[in-house]
Amino acid sequence: MLPSTTEILFVIGAGVDVVGVTFECDYPPEACSRRIVSTSALPSNLSAAEIDTAVSAALARGEDLYHLDRDALADLDPDVVVTQELCAVCAVDVSVVDDALAFLGCRAKVVTIDPHTLAEVDESILRLGEVTGRRASSRALVSSIQQRMTQVADRVKARPRPRVAVLEWTDPPFAPGIGSRRWSRWPAAIR
Repeated sequence: MLPSTTEILFVIGAGVDVVGVTFECDYPPEACSRRIVSTSALPSNLSAAEIDTAVSAALARGEDLYHLDRDALADLDPDVVVTQELCAVCAVDVSVVDDALAFLGCRAKVVTIDPHTLAEVDESILRLGEVTGRRASSRALVSSIQQRMTQVADRVKARPRPRVAVLEWTDPPFAPGIGSRRWSRWPAAIR
């Protein structure tokens, strides 16, 4: 139910077991051959500002932003469903997944991945390795990531640190981790 976890599953060798993906899961290319189990409730071809307006309106009305294909879930009868609770705007809400599985009588194990830090990303990879029986490959991936991060840190430690702004959304400007605060509401020193 989350593109990032689909990618992780393929990297650790569990891609052969992935039977369903979201409409956004397009990497690796093999993910595109899996059955789509969730789609966006928003019209396609909207501008960033139009998406923001549509999302805000849907959330204000208490509407879901994604459609879960219960028939696909029933047909696939998964053993494990990987989802998230981090962001209601990013993927199908875990409560919707739980309700759908209960409705279908599916006893799939729901694994929720919600990393907030790089260390938690590592933990998420290890957790996915655990639930898929790919412990060794998940440990190898985490080790590789940590080694590469150490190499990058070593290569840049003597360089000046640039000031960086990270935007999750550009119209209106929206920074990750600030909830519903929009750019216009930020202190002038940050804008």
